[in-house]
Amino acid sequence: MSESKFLSCVITESVLLLALGLGMLILPKITLISFGIMMCISFIIYGGYKIINALITKNFSRHYILDIIVGLILLAAGIMLFIAPMMDIMIIIGLCGIYFILKSISSSAFSVQTRKTLNFWWMCLFLAILELIFGFLIIVLIPSAALWLIGVLAGMDFILTGIIYMNMYISTKYMQG
Repeated sequence: MSESKFLSCVITESVLLLALGLGMLILPKITLISFGIMMCISFIIYGGYKIINALITKNFSRHYILDIIVGLILLAAGIMLFIAPMMDIMIIIGLCGIYFILKSISSSAFSVQTRKTLNFWWMCLFLAILELIFGFLIIVLIPSAALWLIGVLAGMDFILTGIIYMNMYISTKYMQG
C-alpha cells in the first residue's frame, strides 16, 4: 500500500470518528434520538468500518487480525445493545471494557508501526494509555457502571482519536512539503 492510500485511510477514519463521537455526545441532547440508539448506531458503524479497513490494509498492517477482533467486539456490542432488553447488560458492559483494552493494544501497535511514516505518531501512545484507563475503569466499575458512562467514554475516545488521526494526517501530508 502506498503512503497516499494509507494517509487516505487515516483521514477517512478520523472524519468518521469525529462524526460518530460528536453525534454520540451531541445528537441525543438536541434531537429525539436516544443515547442508546446513538451508541448502537455508532458501535455498529465503527465496528463494521474497523473490520473492512483491517481487511483493506492487511498488507500494510501487521496487527490487522487484532483490528478485526476489535471491530467484531464493537459490532457485537452494538448489535447486543439493540436487543438489550433480552440480553444481560453486564455482557455488553464487559464487551465494551474488553474493546477498550484491545483498542489500546491496537493503538500502541499502530503507533509503533507508523513511527517512520506519520508525524506525531507518539500521540497514539497517549491515546493507547487513555484507552487502557477507560477499559480498566469499565471493567473495575462493572457492578456500578451504567451504559451512559460507556457511551460518554466511547464518544470521548472517538473524538480524541479523530482529532489525533487528523493531526497526524495534516502534519504528515502538508508539513513535509
